Amino acid sequence: MVSKTWFVFLVFCEQMESKFGSNMRFRQTPTRHCSPPTGSVDGGIVVEDGGGGISDLTTLTWQVALGSTLCYRFKSETSSLVGTVEVTYVSLKSIYSMLDSYQFPLVHSSVQCLCDCPGGHSQCDSQTNMCANISNCASYYNPSVRSSGCFFNFLQLSAAMCCSIQVLPASRERYRAVHLAVPSIMAQFKTVYKNEEGEVVDTRSYSVDLNSGSTIDWDVTLQVSSPGPTTLVPPGWYVVPDHPSHRHTLLAGLNVNGLDGWDINKLGWLKAGKKGGVVTSSLEQLVQAFVPTVENCADGRYGGTFTKGAKIDRLLVEGQKRRLTDVYPFIGDVRVWRRHVEMEHKESPLLALTLQHRSKVGVVVQYSSSHLSDFTGLLYQDSFSHLHLNLSLFQASGTITGVISGSRSSQSILLRLPLHPSNATRQVKLSAIQCRAGQVRVSLRPLSLQNVTITKHLPCVTENMRTFRSTPDIRRQVEASAVTDCLSCGSAWLHWLDPGHWLETAWPQARVVIMVTMAVMGMLVIIMVCKVIRGVCKCCGCASSKK
Repeated sequence: MVSKTWFVFLVFCEQMESKFGSNMRFRQTPTRHCSPPTGSVDGGIVVEDGGGGISDLTTLTWQVALGSTLCYRFKSETSSLVGTVEVTYVSLKSIYSMLDSYQFPLVHSSVQCLCDCPGGHSQCDSQTNMCANISNCASYYNPSVRSSGCFFNFLQLSAAMCCSIQVLPASRERYRAVHLAVPSIMAQFKTVYKNEEGEVVDTRSYSVDLNSGSTIDWDVTLQVSSPGPTTLVPPGWYVVPDHPSHRHTLLAGLNVNGLDGWDINKLGWLKAGKKGGVVTSSLEQLVQAFVPTVENCADGRYGGTFTKGAKIDRLLVEGQKRRLTDVYPFIGDVRVWRRHVEMEHKESPLLALTLQHRSKVGVVVQYSSSHLSDFTGLLYQDSFSHLHLNLSLFQASGTITGVISGSRSSQSILLRLPLHPSNATRQVKLSAIQCRAGQVRVSLRPLSLQNVTITKHLPCVTENMRTFRSTPDIRRQVEASAVTDCLSCGSAWLHWLDPGHWLETAWPQARVVIMVTMAVMGMLVIIMVCKVIRGVCKCCGCASSKK
């Protein structure tokens, strides 16, 4: 039979929001609010070891909330050991290892084309290599492109078109694609041991992997048996801007190529190589995605578009770029490192924390009174359909419970505040609460001996969800190659014979030769016409003289 022991008190304490300096010592006077504990005391257990020795153990199992501290003073019945134990649930983090990672730029295209009118000397065929020795370039050939201007502007003919399509980084800005694996869930605890006078004897920090569970063998044995949160960021590919000011910004909702993926309809098909170069294996896809248009073959006015899905000449903001903390509101902070990513959670389920003493102790529970003078706020639903209850609390302290009631459902909340009454603001994440006539009913009650409940109807504010956008094709003006300086090209002759180009100031070699040739031909035609007229006149004159 386990004898009864004397115990001073057991309290649940809310951790102070203010941050302590590294040289700051713990105060002997309590500065934390003691909120009601949730748990049980299993009492004494008699344990027999392998050598036949018998020892008395006392176990305590409690539910610990994120940011709270379990504090109790104890006195051993079998010895003179007296002290205080504090266990703080500091943080909850998801640690993701990086399976793969690479850098990529946004893509800009440079297109140059040749156009051959039918009947002229062909400079464009399936064997024409427009790229020559240009890197990251694909040759495009289309034997039949509808074109005007070959003979008459109103006449549409089929012209041949050859192009070089080169892809380049749109800027020096780079992005980093990271492939995250299944995470490890780490809960961090801080333990403090004080003697009878309240002086700190020992303080330590422990990180416990909730996926496997762990036991902390300290002066008091601690064991965490909870599996951790069920809401996690799914593994997969994410994007990080490779800029010092955004190196810890993780973007979600983007369609990204894998490490060996080269799909031009996804980001990362043009990857950053070594020494500032770029690498791609999608040149054939460029040819298939390019759609040329010819306004005037003789004038060299060409155009072209890439299919809408191709990630070419498009800004990243045109996609579904969103910060990870917007998509997953339970994540409070993200830190991106070279080989792993840390995500700190803003919320956590209660963790089952078991403490085991090597002697027998009893338990007396105490808590401090809470206070609330008044409150106001609103229910806010953002464009991602996340519901938040924004509260402004006046002269509030301690532990405050509440109920939010909508038209079809209700939800309970719990707020933990510092010890001393002050004005504070809190944001509480809610589930699906339907507003009634644009309002919700909110009831808050401070946990105290006086059962005082404050009830108000708060307004609902809702942002519209995003809708689809009709994005027009990005039309590129294709740069024409130097066909107007080609003597054997029919398009060059048609270009300079068009009266619309006679007033141009440029005089390339082809124009000079063409104009000289045409002038000579014109003079020959005039001479021939004059001789014909002269011959006709002589004949007419001879006929009149014979009469």
